Amino acid sequence: MSTKSTYQLTSEMALRKWRPGDNNTRQSCGPGLYVRGFKSGRKLFQLRYQKSWIDLGDYGPDLPLAHARETALKAKRLLKNGEVTRKEVAAAALRSHSVDAIETELTRGNADVRLGIPTFDMAYRDWFALGVKANRWTHKASMRHVIRSYEMHAQQHIGDLRLDLIKRSEIRKFMEPLFTTRSDTAGKLLGSINEVLERAYDNELIDHNPCPKRRNFIIPKQSIKSAPSLEYTGLPDLWNWLGERPFHQAVITAMKLAVISAQRASTVALMRWEHYQPETGIWTVPAKNPQESTEGLMKSGRTFAMKLPEELQQTIAGLPQACEYVFSVNGRSPIHPETLRRNFMKYGDITTHGFRNTFKTWALHQDPPIDRFLVDRYTDHALEGLDRHYRRDDMFAERAVLAERYLTFVKGGQNFE
Repeated sequence: MSTKSTYQLTSEMALRKWRPGDNNTRQSCGPGLYVRGFKSGRKLFQLRYQKSWIDLGDYGPDLPLAHARETALKAKRLLKNGEVTRKEVAAAALRSHSVDAIETELTRGNADVRLGIPTFDMAYRDWFALGVKANRWTHKASMRHVIRSYEMHAQQHIGDLRLDLIKRSEIRKFMEPLFTTRSDTAGKLLGSINEVLERAYDNELIDHNPCPKRRNFIIPKQSIKSAPSLEYTGLPDLWNWLGERPFHQAVITAMKLAVISAQRASTVALMRWEHYQPETGIWTVPAKNPQESTEGLMKSGRTFAMKLPEELQQTIAGLPQACEYVFSVNGRSPIHPETLRRNFMKYGDITTHGFRNTFKTWALHQDPPIDRFLVDRYTDHALEGLDRHYRRDDMFAERAVLAERYLTFVKGGQNFE
């Protein structure tokens, strides 16, 4: 519900200083002419005609108050004489910001009626809803970041703007400082804005995509901080430390599996009995279905199977099977992946994800170094170069031998050939 005041903005200075109280406040600027204000600072001229509102354009250098008044008077005259329709006035105003131009458009009779163009906020939320429906963001934190970063950094600047009225300079104005302070957030937000505008372009709502490219911004150099990882020579000390902790047996076993398997915390913590064969020690983790939000499955999109070392098989065999999850403290639900991360942090500045790097470093320092292809298969990392197309071997048997060898080292034993 809009609010309308009898107070008139009769001068350019008064209009320039005017600050609306909410996103739907109108002030009179002359006969039939009003300005609608938004918290973002936007001021939209509107013509009141027969109980309907016709957008004439945004207040600014291209459309000052005097020109808006002349435009309103001419449009009202043409409407009253039946020479144009309300739709034609709106379409002509969309393209023209001067009195002469709008009259030329209307009298030429070729006004392009482009109604129903949504605001950027409507388009962004529609795009976001489609992404959620398609399960594009598999982690809730990622999903929240997409909408939260928009609401914090972009909505107040372009949310109220109609898609076809957004200018490149407006996007640059609020994105430039964000790139200098939070370049990662800025890059992701810019990508989202670009997708929304590309979609609008494909749907013929706009004539071009005004979103600037990332390379057009000045981005300060930042050091890349990798996940903290343990030096491989410290693995035996960590293993001994685990044996002395007063953690629940299920938690300790999960932490040991995280070290040896070099898999992600969620994959280990949410390990299910249905994916494990006690008689063979084979753990098979299904690929994550893009249409489902099931956690704990393979992020790579490939089914991954590995044979656990004999010692880990025996330890897991001693755990109760009270629920569907292998690692459970209460017998009803799995341990949380964050439990693994926090417990490892009690040892030092290390993360569960860092054990992938620890394993690869250990493999590199063997004599001779372990084959890189085998190492990538062990960690289920994406293959590079020609390996992506020509090397299909899963190397399951070789990985099983490597797991036993790695465990021997981690326990403090000697490497063996």
